[in-house]
Amino acid sequence: MATTISDSSTTAAPPATQKVDYISALNAGSGLNTTQIVDTLVDAEVLPKQNKINDQVAETNVSISSLGQVKSNFTTFDTNLAILADQNAIITASSSTAITVTPDSTTSLKPFVHNMTVSTLATSHTLSLPGYTTANAVYDSSGNTDTLIFGIGGYPSNNFSRDTNIPLQSISITATTTIQDVATQINSLTGMGLSASVIKTSDTNFALVIKSGLGAGKQINMSAQDTDNANAVSNALSFTNPTTSSHASKQVVAGVDSSFTFDGITITRPNNKITDLVQGVTLDLNATSSAAVEIGAAYDETQALDILTAFVTEVNTLRTSMTNMTDMGIDGGEGGPLRGDTLIRSYINRLKSITTTPISNYKEDPIYLSNFGVMTELDGSLSIDTIKFSEYFKSNPSDFAALTQNRVTSGSDLVQATGTGSLYKEGTYDLSLTSADSRQTFSAATLDGVSMVLEGGVFKGDSSNTLGINITPFSGAPDTRVFIGKSLINSLRDFSKSVLTPGNAIDSKISNYNEEITTYEEELLKLETAMETTRARYAEQFGAMESAVSSFRKTGEYLTNFMESWRAGLK
Repeated sequence: MATTISDSSTTAAPPATQKVDYISALNAGSGLNTTQIVDTLVDAEVLPKQNKINDQVAETNVSISSLGQVKSNFTTFDTNLAILADQNAIITASSSTAITVTPDSTTSLKPFVHNMTVSTLATSHTLSLPGYTTANAVYDSSGNTDTLIFGIGGYPSNNFSRDTNIPLQSISITATTTIQDVATQINSLTGMGLSASVIKTSDTNFALVIKSGLGAGKQINMSAQDTDNANAVSNALSFTNPTTSSHASKQVVAGVDSSFTFDGITITRPNNKITDLVQGVTLDLNATSSAAVEIGAAYDETQALDILTAFVTEVNTLRTSMTNMTDMGIDGGEGGPLRGDTLIRSYINRLKSITTTPISNYKEDPIYLSNFGVMTELDGSLSIDTIKFSEYFKSNPSDFAALTQNRVTSGSDLVQATGTGSLYKEGTYDLSLTSADSRQTFSAATLDGVSMVLEGGVFKGDSSNTLGINITPFSGAPDTRVFIGKSLINSLRDFSKSVLTPGNAIDSKISNYNEEITTYEEELLKLETAMETTRARYAEQFGAMESAVSSFRKTGEYLTNFMESWRAGLK
């Protein structure tokens, strides 16, 4: 329906109920959650910076943790290499259970073959003093205190010769001292090697049994000092001559040395554990033998391969761990926590080089790990060509020491070279000998021009590089070279120790990373302060706006009321 205006000077009045909000019409009212708006604006300005720094902190902490893991892996690596260090590819054997051959110093052990025959075993001097009806029988009920004196030695020509290095000791016997008490007192004596026990030999008989250490020089001498004329203690316990009838009956086993032949040479020892006959092994004499027993040590290919395999496994485990940590994440990969770390990459390269790095000072020509069939695969891991290993080991078994053992050797079979301690330095040294009498003996020796000290037929190095080197030249020995070699495994252990030493490169990187985290934390604190400042600024601005809006609203209400009154007046 159309609206008709009949007169331009006359305007129809709006309905009395209609009220117009001119400010709202102009969109001047706020109606906003200013607190939320301020928080949103502050977050938009600060949160991206906070998130970036927090991400940097998290990434740095991962790097620190990963470097700590590298150190832990090197610790494990060194520990496992220590087990392999000084192992060799030599096994010992004996043709009879009468003799056991046990390596005790793998570094000095060399192949050998000898024949032995065991005639007698070393025994303990054993005395048995029977005739007691109970273990609590007493020796002398007279009430006096008697003394029993013990000495240790031998009975050459049946006369006691005391070992003056073992002091005399004594026990006291009173009216109440039993045979069990005596055994207890004997067992309390120190440094004499004696043991005592009370043994029930039958239902009505007990015996005091006393044993010494092994050998003819550890026999027992017991002399009693009685304080009365009864001589009860002397008669019961004295032992001063194995041929005296009253004493001889007390001896059940004479203390004797072991006796055996070694390659036809008769030898005696005061015990059955021989440590000073063949270098690098202990010989245990277990029984006498009517026939010759062959003992020996020889290179063993299977043992060598086992050692080499264990070594390669340790290297591969360490290398793989570090490689994964430094992976760059090419072709969409995530990459490792230490991706691109040049320090850890240098450690990986150190391991990669071991197949081509010469191991020197074992002989004239260097030895290589690759000689034993160890190869580097395309992924950097090591593998073993067992055929190549077998071929080289069969031809050069002694070279295997270059992998596991530090070794001191000479270039001549007539010159024995050994090392004691660890002060000497690896290298190749020229040995010059001066003959005293047509090269049957030698009066002087120099090692790389430095004079050696002659002591008991052995020339000893006393310079900084050769301190601890001992040279024993035999008749007709020529001038030669002395080789002091450090094994591949021990070189890698040195490398591991350099990585693990406090203040090392890894520790420095961790320290730098911790300093970075401190800087990040300081930046976060600054952002917190800036956030509050920004929040206050926005709050002030929006407060002013709300105040202005409120003022506008009041003005609007006034104008609205004014217009309503004006319109009402026109009616």
